[in-house]
Amino acid sequence: GWGQGVVNCRLRDWGLSRQWYWGCPIPVVHCATCGVVPERKENLPIALPMDVSFDQPGNPLDRHPTWRDCACPQCGAPARRETDTMDTFVDSSWYFARFTAPRATTPTDRAEADYWMNVDQYIGGVEHAILHLLYSRFFARAMHICGHLPESAKEPFSALFTQGMVTHAIYRTEASGRPVYHYPEEVDLRDDGTYLKSDGREVQIVSSAKMSKSKNNVVDPVAIIDSYGADTARWFVMSDSPPERDVEWTSAGAEAAFKHLSRVWALCDRIAAMPDDAPGTGDADLMRAMHRAIHDVTRMIEGFAFNKAIAKLYEFTNTLSRSPASASAQKQAIRVLAQ
Repeated sequence: GWGQGVVNCRLRDWGLSRQWYWGCPIPVVHCATCGVVPERKENLPIALPMDVSFDQPGNPLDRHPTWRDCACPQCGAPARRETDTMDTFVDSSWYFARFTAPRATTPTDRAEADYWMNVDQYIGGVEHAILHLLYSRFFARAMHICGHLPESAKEPFSALFTQGMVTHAIYRTEASGRPVYHYPEEVDLRDDGTYLKSDGREVQIVSSAKMSKSKNNVVDPVAIIDSYGADTARWFVMSDSPPERDVEWTSAGAEAAFKHLSRVWALCDRIAAMPDDAPGTGDADLMRAMHRAIHDVTRMIEGFAFNKAIAKLYEFTNTLSRSPASASAQKQAIRVLAQ
């Protein structure tokens, strides 16, 4: 009886504003006489202008000819709107509550929020668990104090699952003492090293890291889809490792996933062409394997073990491809496999 529970909350300062066009306008006005003045409630929400230009760097709201100009809500003198916008985390920190009553004239409808909240399952990358998860929990507490959410929704998410990242090797050379990063399609991987396709210079390979536009270690989804199809990309990412771990994108892994899906496709064609016949000796074994696969895959998906679910499907595909069962049993099994 010496120990006791303690509630300990800590939220660091959050750089909320951005010099971007996208994001909610910050509803304050800059007045030469009154200083920084909040906009009147009846004038909310402040809508972004639709006729903006992105033909030069910087925030287009600063260059808009009319949007910035307004009257001071306090003294009525000419004033200017704030052109910074809010970080998009602001919207996503409470939109799960808005989804409970998306057409309400108030931020939430308490009866709908009471019925629909909480969020059953939160899924996000690890950086979201550190930032967005804390922000949205802070918002839920503030919204409860303001009467927008019930007490039961102060902790808005019932379960958390943090997924890993898709990673890729980084290819780097140097120019004038500074690193230059190259896209995977720009390099040639050989047994004796890695070289630029353009001029044959040797490329340094940095160990696999989270795909990043700044490091150019991204793989264009269009190139993957053109080569293998979208299903192959999805299948490989899910099949390679547990979803809570990082998965390294490799062309060999994508090719293996493509070969399996092609095998399933060919199996479908072969079984569809089989003439109907009487029940066979292998029917019971195939049906037993089919129901075991349904049970195992369902259990694995519900437990976020997608790679294990896919391993069960590989196993069931092998069983079906070797089965001596009748055509009707194999057609039932291939439909289940496709589902």
